[in-house]
Amino acid sequence: MSEKNQKLECEKCKKEFLVIEQESNFYKRKGLPLPSICSECRRERRNNLRNKKQLFERTCDKCGTNLKSTYKKNSKFTVYCEKCYFDYMGGSETL
Repeated sequence: MSEKNQKLECEKCKKEFLVIEQESNFYKRKGLPLPSICSECRRERRNNLRNKKQLFERTCDKCGTNLKSTYKKNSKFTVYCEKCYFDYMGGSETL
């Protein structure tokens, strides 16, 4: 390990992580502090800020087949099953 690389302990999970010289130089150029949590915990934190996809029980608006959709039952959007969607689009291919 180069003397310019730094081993730090993650404040969240307590695992040791490495900040390489190029990373350290980047933070210095941008006037930022070195990270206090490891990359895995930072990724987890970012993912927790994202909206989670939620699936709702629906029926096809054309044939009544049960399906799951990202649109709630009372949404204004038309929802088709795969077959009705391809019929509507003018093709017979399946996903």
